[in-house]
Amino acid sequence: MNVFRVITSGVVLGAILLSGCGNSAEPDEAQQEKSPVMNENPDSNTGETQNVEVIKKGVGDVIQSIKELESEINTDADSERIEEMGKEMSSVWDSIEKQVEDEYPDWYERIEKNLYPLIGESGNPKKDLEKIKRLSKATKDDLQLFLEEVN
Repeated sequence: MNVFRVITSGVVLGAILLSGCGNSAEPDEAQQEKSPVMNENPDSNTGETQNVEVIKKGVGDVIQSIKELESEINTDADSERIEEMGKEMSSVWDSIEKQVEDEYPDWYERIEKNLYPLIGESGNPKKDLEKIKRLSKATKDDLQLFLEEVN
């Protein structure tokens, strides 16, 4: 009876060891190493191209918002409308801000040096229209230069 237990235990233990030997993590790791190589092809930059197009469209929209703000200042200078336009401009910029920051950090800093004060001044209850005009021009110029570089 003891001999039977020893033999049975040996067979079970051997089966467990053999089944464990065939289950290694190396094939998965090898597959993961092959995957990046297989993905490196000329068409893989389509994501980057799409990002650039999204950025260009967003920057164009921000420039358009600035032009509308300038037009409002030159005609009616309605304080509430200026504040609303500043919020719209901020919203449009927010939609592309992270991409610009990640892909063009120098331009991001340069643009925001004038853009955020412009947005802030447009929300100020006592608006300095000359300051808004100056910041609008500087921001618009920076955005247009940025668009030229992105193209």
